[in-house]
Amino acid sequence: MDKSNINEHIGKIFQEYRQKNSLTQNQVAEITGLEPRHISQIERGFSKGSIDTLLKLCNAYKITPDIVLYDLLDDDVKDSVSIYDEKFKKLSKRDKEAILNLIDFFLKK
Repeated sequence: MDKSNINEHIGKIFQEYRQKNSLTQNQVAEITGLEPRHISQIERGFSKGSIDTLLKLCNAYKITPDIVLYDLLDDDVKDSVSIYDEKFKKLSKRDKEAILNLIDFFLKK
């Protein structure tokens, strides 16, 4: 991943999750208390916002900050983190519970 434009990367991720949640920028503004113009600037890579903004958007889209920031880590750091952990975090709550139940089943054997 090209890290030369971190704001652009963060903006694309947030735009993707806003669209996955079928939300408009105005709806996100209502949920987060942010200005629609600020949300637009973030999605277009003109602004990265603060940590507070990051958390507000993550809460609105029901994702964790690591989903937004993971690709920005150095490769050696990413290599030290299990790819399965990252994939697991992207699953729905229902799917996570199903997988954990399956793991518990196998551990009890």
